[in-house]
Formats: sequence, structure tokens, C-alpha cells
Amino acid sequence: MVSFFRKRPALQLGAHSISGYRRGQGYHTLWLGQTQDGQPLLWRVLARQSPGEGFRDSSGQLFGGRPFLLLSDFLLGDHPVSGQIRRDGYLTFHRQPNPNLAELDPSSVWQNSDARRWCLTFAKTCLAEVERDALLATFQSDPAYHPIRDSYNPSLPPLPAAPDILRGERVFFLSAQQAERQDYGFRRKRTYTAEQEWWTRSFEQVDLGSVEVSIVLTHFGGLLRSPTTMKFFARPAANLDPGRILLISTPGGKPRTAPRGTAFLPAVPPAKGKKPPWKLTLLDENRSRFGLGKPSRAGDVLTIPYRNAPVFDLEYAPNERLSALVMGANRTLTHYGNIALPLSAAGEVRLSLPDLKKGDRLFLFSEQCNGERRTDFSSPLQEVEIPD
Repeated sequence: MVSFFRKRPALQLGAHSISGYRRGQGYHTLWLGQTQDGQPLLWRVLARQSPGEGFRDSSGQLFGGRPFLLLSDFLLGDHPVSGQIRRDGYLTFHRQPNPNLAELDPSSVWQNSDARRWCLTFAKTCLAEVERDALLATFQSDPAYHPIRDSYNPSLPPLPAAPDILRGERVFFLSAQQAERQDYGFRRKRTYTAEQEWWTRSFEQVDLGSVEVSIVLTHFGGLLRSPTTMKFFARPAANLDPGRILLISTPGGKPRTAPRGTAFLPAVPPAKGKKPPWKLTLLDENRSRFGLGKPSRAGDVLTIPYRNAPVFDLEYAPNERLSALVMGANRTLTHYGNIALPLSAAGEVRLSLPDLKKGDRLFLFSEQCNGERRTDFSSPLQEVEIPD
């Protein structure tokens, strides 16, 4: 088996090392958001989606890249008493199903469902603003689909087509067709295991007039159908814009420190393990005004003026940092570290230069460092012109 991280550093620029499901290698996973009781959320990267129609970015512009299709690795739902979104809770797809909606417009079953409202609540309460902005608004129609589970009974009708079922959602449920795709890693087995079911957005209508929504089993594959008033798990899905990812790191690759005085940049360590989850550093548009002045040099110590930095506050903003990294000629990151606590919006930082090789470049940036398994938020990289 080929390792995902063979001879790779624990901190990398961009998202080029992340890919979708690969048979024999499994999934890349990443951390994004947290439940309402504070547990970080782990996501599987199912695939790189095709570019073009169907996606719009946070500014409403048509997105022409290839987003990552994510699926929650955890089974989620509502706490039975508090109603908070948490792991291993349940939710009802439709508390009061209306069969007439299915007859008039198949997409209305999803659009008017409690499940869709749950996804909207999830996006607002479990994802930070910068994380939500990194998710693309998704527009999609679902074709008629004959589930694999019905292959032994071909007389069963297919699930009906649902035109324009997704109308700009950033968080949603997979369709029944997506939930049976082997290239997404879903296995085709008929073995039934109770307490593992999770909702899709697809539905079918039976002769009695009650709307029934397909569900898929987490570990054993294959779809079942169940009344929408029953309670099962949620596994939200989303399309992540890879262009919003500045850095990715494995455990230990992006430590948070509280530097004082002249800072030193540690070397980036090698990644440990075959498939550790990725921690993301996302570009934060609210930090786009961060900038640098002209640096000065005394020996191997640089003094670098900065401006428009979010300010560190021990009580209200304890995770604000000024950080620096060194990028080699092949865009490999060789050094990274927090170099100052920004005690004011404008000031100076002092940095002891590491041993730079020909072609190495030094960058400084503002970031909110939120710790292991949690997303960091960053300004764009600002290159430092090193005086002779």
C-alpha cells in the first residue's frame, strides 16, 4: 500500500495533497467546525467534484474549480432534551409529511423538510463564519434512480427525478444515488446492522400515499426505506472550495505558542502516520487589509513593521498571532512558527533569520491559531523583502 504522506512535511501550502476516496487507500479526512457541545467535527473527502455549473462562491459568483465533496465522518443529530446538535443524536426527516408535495414537485419533499432546516441550523451553529464562506452554494438536480438494493426485484419503480432539489444549500444530505457510489467508498452489501442508519435527501412514495425517504447504512451499504416521521442519524455533506485553503497540517505540524521578544522559526517536522486527519488554515477575508512595512536588519535579526492586525486579548482574543514561514524554491515549507502576540493593530516584530537557502522566501501573516483539530483563520501571505 502506498502511504498518503510518504516523505511529506507536516505543514503544506494549499490543498494539493488532499484527494477523494481511493480503493485500497481509503479516505483523506479533515477537521472542520464543531458540535454545539464543542467536539471538533471530522469529515471524509469523498471526491473532487467536476468543475462548472452547480456551484457558487461566497460572493455569488459561478465557481469553475473542482471542489471537495465532504461527508461527515460522524453520525450526528439532536440532543433529546436540549436540542443541541451533537454526536450520536437523531433527527426526524419530516415531522408532518405532506404527500401532496411529492405528487406536485418531488423536490418539495426535501425543500420543506425538517432535515433541510436541520442542515441550515447546523451551518449556522456548528461552523464559524470563515468556514461557512469556504463552502460553496450548491445547485443540483437529481435524476430518476433505480437503487442497487432493488436489483433483485426489477419490478420496483425507480426513485423519481427531483429537478432543482438543491437550490443554493451549503450543507445538505447526499442523494440515494450518491450514497450507493462505490467510487465514494460505499460498499455494496445486504447485511443489515441496526442503529447505523442515516438519512439521504431522496424519497419514494408508496401506494398508501405516505411519503417514504430512502436511508443508507453507514457500515454495510445498501438503501432501505422508512417513514419520514422516524428518527435516524444525520451525516451532512458539503462542497468545500480548495482555493480558500491556505495551509494544511497533520498533528504537530502547526503548534501554537506565545512568543516574546526576538522570535525563532522552528523547522517543519515530517508528517507522522499514514493517514492522519488534516487540520485546515482558511483564508479570512476580514484579514485582507493586513500588511507589512519596510523591514530593517541588524545582523541576523529582522525588525518588521506591520499594520491592520487583529489584536491579541487574553480574555476575548487569546488565539491571535503573527506568524511566519519559509517557502523553498519548490514551494515546500521548511520553517513555521508564531513570532509575536499582536498587542496593537500596528507595531513591529523581531525575527531571527533561519538558515536560508538560495531561492527560499520569507512570509509573514496574521492568523487566529485555534489549536489541534480546529480550523485556523489567516490573512494572505505577505512576503518579507530581506535587506542585505
